[in-house]
Amino acid sequence: MFFSIKGQHYFYGNTQRLYSLEAIAYQSGNNAHSITKPYNFHVENKCSFSDSIFQLGVFGYGSDTNSSRAVILPVFDIDFQLSPTTNNTYLSSGFGVQCELNFHPKVSFFSRYSYRSGQASEYILASINNRGTIQGLGFLEDSSNQFKIHELDLNLSAALNDYFLVSIGRGKNFWGDGHRSLLLSDFAPSYPYLRIESEFWKVKYINLYSVHRDHFYSSDKQNKFSSSHLLSWNIIDGLNLSVFESVVWSGKDSLNRRNFDVNYLNPIIFFRPVEYNIGSADNSFLGMNLKATIFKKHVLYSQLILDEFLLKEIRASQGWWANKYGFQLGYKCFDIFKLKGLGVQLEYNRVRPFTYSHVSSLQNYGNANQSLAHPLESNFSEILTRLLFQKDNFSCQLTYAYQQHGGNTFGNYGGDMFSSYSTRMGDYNHSVLQGDLIQQHYLGLNLSYLLIAKSNTAFFSRLDFRNYLTLQKENNLLFSMGIRSNIWNTYLDY
Repeated sequence: MFFSIKGQHYFYGNTQRLYSLEAIAYQSGNNAHSITKPYNFHVENKCSFSDSIFQLGVFGYGSDTNSSRAVILPVFDIDFQLSPTTNNTYLSSGFGVQCELNFHPKVSFFSRYSYRSGQASEYILASINNRGTIQGLGFLEDSSNQFKIHELDLNLSAALNDYFLVSIGRGKNFWGDGHRSLLLSDFAPSYPYLRIESEFWKVKYINLYSVHRDHFYSSDKQNKFSSSHLLSWNIIDGLNLSVFESVVWSGKDSLNRRNFDVNYLNPIIFFRPVEYNIGSADNSFLGMNLKATIFKKHVLYSQLILDEFLLKEIRASQGWWANKYGFQLGYKCFDIFKLKGLGVQLEYNRVRPFTYSHVSSLQNYGNANQSLAHPLESNFSEILTRLLFQKDNFSCQLTYAYQQHGGNTFGNYGGDMFSSYSTRMGDYNHSVLQGDLIQQHYLGLNLSYLLIAKSNTAFFSRLDFRNYLTLQKENNLLFSMGIRSNIWNTYLDY
């Protein structure tokens, strides 16, 4: 029996929880496809993860699931925050339940529900491009900055055979090898999806059909849809090339009748010709991810995202607005200085103005007023470095980032992907960081101690500092501590 994934088809957890798995998955020679998260059972089979990875935590309940048909665990999110800048304190709380059912070695079900409430701190509200949201969760209730959010993630997956895995559910996906992704990230709130994964030889192919919500275009919530493909090819040991394409379209056309477009259901197709064929003006993207693993522990990676461009306009060098693209360069190393559990990461991201945007937010690359790619969206450059250490149940992460972003305070300069590109300031002479320049230094320290491994419940303490410079200088400092059950990353580094 090739299913040895401890009862479930997927591994869930944030970066700190999955560090030990990534250190193995990125080694050359195992033919694993590390670009797609959450990892599935194919990665586990190829990497032979040790049982000890799953049996960490102070409380071991649910860690030995080989003999368990069902595992039910409590979910916590108790977060006390102190802002020394203003001497304000904030308390948010969340409680819920996580359930894993293993009907059959080929069928598994995962669900997690929690109810969260509290008040957003000024640190959260001061983040770039915040539109009254709580990162990764949802919206503030009103001007009092209170939030009450029902969070539901679930996944029903069936392995049809050794090569095909089909999943339907509500959650997030991350495609990339970096801390950020310019293709698809886990930054925005969860969304419904249908995911079909096929894997054979050195190739992995994914079809992802998703439903997203738009709250920006009008006061009424409207649906929009996306269809995405990812082809990952392990060319030789340690070298992977992945090709990406995606298209986003509005749930309703001008006649109020479109909904899900079956023209984009074809699993093997290029979206741009389909757009022309059906006479639509949908938002399509092409992308590429390249990764090289050197001496098993050193990883070089890069990404390229193409929203729209004309080669003749690039050659003309006149700053045409519709040359919309971005790129990422990065390096990470596991077990540096031969110290097991110590990792380092360096990364650079740069995206041109108007990338990911469209005529309206009903067709941009966002969900619930948040980006499906990079938190800074477009018209930015970013340098970041991360140092992570993990030993047994203890994890420590230190992050520094320097970010520059061109804002839209006095006009549409392409720094807000939810603004229509039809309101742009002319067609030419557009460049990265145009508009109202924001410069930001971020420094964050995150300590955690794992309590329940299966639900990734941990005690945490973190310090986040942001030095923010526009027309005036502003410092934001936030101290947080509590107990949290995390299956997705929580981003405060933007």
